[in-house]
Amino acid sequence: MSAVSASVKDVRAILTRARERLGTVGQRTILFLDEIHRFNKAQQDALLPAVEEGLISLIGATTENPYFEVNSALLSRVQLFELHPLDISELERVVGRGEAALGVQLSPEIRELIAARAGGDARSALTILEVAAQTAGGAAVTESHVEDAARKRPLLYDKAGDEHYSVVSAFIKSMRGSDPDAAIYWMTRMLLMKAETTL
Repeated sequence: MSAVSASVKDVRAILTRARERLGTVGQRTILFLDEIHRFNKAQQDALLPAVEEGLISLIGATTENPYFEVNSALLSRVQLFELHPLDISELERVVGRGEAALGVQLSPEIRELIAARAGGDARSALTILEVAAQTAGGAAVTESHVEDAARKRPLLYDKAGDEHYSVVSAFIKSMRGSDPDAAIYWMTRMLLMKAETTL
C-alpha cells in the first residue's frame, strides 16, 4: 500500500481482511507501507493495535528520518533498518546490469562517471544511463551525454532529517575553520535546496 494515496478506511479494510485470513486459514499478513511518513498521526495510530497484537507484520519504507516523521508509539514497536547510499563500485555494478538490459556497451570511464553522478542512488544511475543512451542514439555514450543526462546533480538535503543538520554543521565548521571555499559551497548547497523546495 502507498501511504500517499491510502486513507484510514483503506488501512481498516486491510486489517479486517488480515483478521479474517488469520481466523480462517491461520495465515498472518505482511503489510508493506511505502512512504509511511506521509501517513498522519490518525492513520499511523490506526496501525498500532494490529502491530501490537501481531495481526500484521508492518514494513514501512521512508526517505525521511523516521524519528521526525513516524509516531513514537509506532516506532517503539518496530525494528529500524537504515539503508545507506551505494558506493561507486556498487553503482558501477548496477550500471553494468543496466547496460546489459539496454544492449549498450560503456567504457569503464563512462560507467564510473555515471556512478559518480548518481549520488549513491541506483535509480538515478539507471535513469542517467537510459537518458544518456537515448541521447547517444546508438552511438557510443560520451561524457557529454552523461553530463547532459545528469544535468541536475543529486544533492542529498532533507530539511527535516539528519542530512539537514549535517549540512548546517559542515557550514558552521567551515566558517570556524576560516575556509571560505568550503563555507561558500555549504551555504550554496543549503540555498539551492531551499529554493528547490519552495518552487
